[in-house]
Amino acid sequence: MADISIPGVSSKYNTTKLIDDLVAAEKIRLTRMEEQVESYKTAKDTWRQVNRDLGDLQRAVKSLYGFENPFAEKKASSSNERILTASADRTAPFENYSIKVKQVATADRFMTASLEKDFKVKAGTYTFQVGDESVSLRYKGGTLSDFVRRLNRKGEGLIRASSVRNTPNTQVLMIESLLTGSSNHLVFGDDSRSFALETGMLRPAVSGGAEMTLRSAAEKARSNTGEMLQAAAVTLNENSGENSGKSDVLKIAPSTSVRLPFDTSAAVEEGMILEYSYRVIEYSQADMTPPEAPGPQWPQVPQAEFSGLTVKSADNAFETPSAEQGPPPAVISNEVFSVEGNGETALLPDITQTGNEFQTVRVDASSLPGSVSSFLINNTNTYKAIEITDVRLYNPGRQDNLEPANPVSAAGDAVVEFMGIEAWRSTNTIDDLVDGITLDLKRPSRDEVEVSVEPDTEAAKDGIIRFVYAYNQLLTRILVLTGSNPEVIDELEYLEDDKRTELEEQLGSLRGDSSLNQLKNRLQGIISAPYATHLESELVLLAQMGVSTNAAAGSGGTVDFSKLRGYLEVDEEKLDNFLQTQMDAVKELFGNDTDGDMVIDSGVAQALDEYLVPYTRSGGMVSTRIARLDTQIEAKKDDISDYEDYLEDYENDLKRQYGNMEAMLNQLESSSRELDNFSKRQSGGR
Repeated sequence: MADISIPGVSSKYNTTKLIDDLVAAEKIRLTRMEEQVESYKTAKDTWRQVNRDLGDLQRAVKSLYGFENPFAEKKASSSNERILTASADRTAPFENYSIKVKQVATADRFMTASLEKDFKVKAGTYTFQVGDESVSLRYKGGTLSDFVRRLNRKGEGLIRASSVRNTPNTQVLMIESLLTGSSNHLVFGDDSRSFALETGMLRPAVSGGAEMTLRSAAEKARSNTGEMLQAAAVTLNENSGENSGKSDVLKIAPSTSVRLPFDTSAAVEEGMILEYSYRVIEYSQADMTPPEAPGPQWPQVPQAEFSGLTVKSADNAFETPSAEQGPPPAVISNEVFSVEGNGETALLPDITQTGNEFQTVRVDASSLPGSVSSFLINNTNTYKAIEITDVRLYNPGRQDNLEPANPVSAAGDAVVEFMGIEAWRSTNTIDDLVDGITLDLKRPSRDEVEVSVEPDTEAAKDGIIRFVYAYNQLLTRILVLTGSNPEVIDELEYLEDDKRTELEEQLGSLRGDSSLNQLKNRLQGIISAPYATHLESELVLLAQMGVSTNAAAGSGGTVDFSKLRGYLEVDEEKLDNFLQTQMDAVKELFGNDTDGDMVIDSGVAQALDEYLVPYTRSGGMVSTRIARLDTQIEAKKDDISDYEDYLEDYENDLKRQYGNMEAMLNQLESSSRELDNFSKRQSGGR
């Protein structure tokens, strides 16, 4: 059976292979263009990595001499971090402070009585208020644990509830405010009020505390020994304009002791606070020196004449003693206030210098006697008067006629004594006592805590180490790109596998680029150059403070070539010493204003930054290289697209031409067969 050939589908002449071979030969140019694009992309990625390393170095050096340089960073340390911790920012003054934490800020924490383990919370609207904020929970009723979960979700950031099994068969509920301070009391509203009464969290108030009406107290005032007082010893100043809105002020003269009765005696109960405000009035010696007492006066004797003789007058032959009186001896005592009740006396906190402002003191019930009836002022100071106002005993947790039955803690302010002055704050984080210093109070203590502000040498050291790292990273990149020695990579023992592979692929890829070698040489020159500081020759080089290249020979006279490549190394001991003793000079070495125009014009970091700008800025050397490669990539892609169109047309032309050729050959073969057949028929007919 003769072979059947269908043009375009099969070919006995194997034209398909011929066409493929011809097209493949033409595609060699396309492959070369695609490889060129990939090489452009690789070069672009390489320059982008160089640009990234340059940017890292520039950012590192900018941070060493710019406005936020680490040499101006400060740190605060506390002598007892169990009492308070401290932190400082750049505005804090270098100083040592003595701070006493008298009281930490607390929040209301109320607990119920023991409840049955299957206790159910009734349906209702449970409202809780803390300070000016409130939260309401519409509850459908359920178990105590479910109520706790829903209340915590609703009151997040304001209140917190928790239930604890205090015995195998009972549980207690505690609700606490998350805001500290005496102005943030936990108040129960709507159905939460009846719930608190039902569970024993609140109870009817037993005692209303005790108030002191100063007018009445002044009229009844006696000395601590019960004697009458002189009129000037205790004076009442009503509605004083100096009193900042307080109603009455009682002034106790120097060297005066007085007992002031409360309006009524009151029992002291858990949760109560004794509150009073006072101000110290300072006097000078001149204010307290008595006037000169009158002394004997000798009359003037006139001269006399007798029998022609004149007898002249003369001064007394002896001096009279001076009647001038000196100031009283100074008596200084800070133990001025105490409170009395049922024969018991409790000493109250010492007075401190108050300036022109009244200082409010709050004393917890645990520091008071079982009851109070009188407020005692024993002002033995000779040059200080005491003004007092707003004396009262009260329960801050009391709500109308209710009070906490089981208070775990009561809302109160933090109290610290600083430079002899008491400061009150609503939170345990205090950032406005000293500019730039933040205190975090942990617990009260009778002992003072020393807070010291000093330079943050660790921040400065970290900044220098980041600079050294960025410099070495850039130097490594340049050495790999411009050289062909694989030992440069092998010496870097810290490299991870993927980073090592990346560098191996880039080795020598920019060997002929002179700009990178020029960059390396200039950077090394800047690093090793001297820069002026106020220490003059003692510190003008990075090497003098422990940052240098290490080109020392190894043992046995061999040379460690890794030490000769220009990498920076840090002598931490030497660097630490300079940072601790000569921080200003180290700062000047990296960036210094030498002409007083408020512009940094000298220093290692300044010089490096200035030199790197033409490389890293928009339109700079590196970005221009990258842009040029982008242009080449796009142009080559256009060439590839055009050539792909050409190859498609070329292949179609070949298929058409070979198809026509096959058709003609097939036609010739058909004609040849017909002639053969015709000849055979003619021969057979003879």
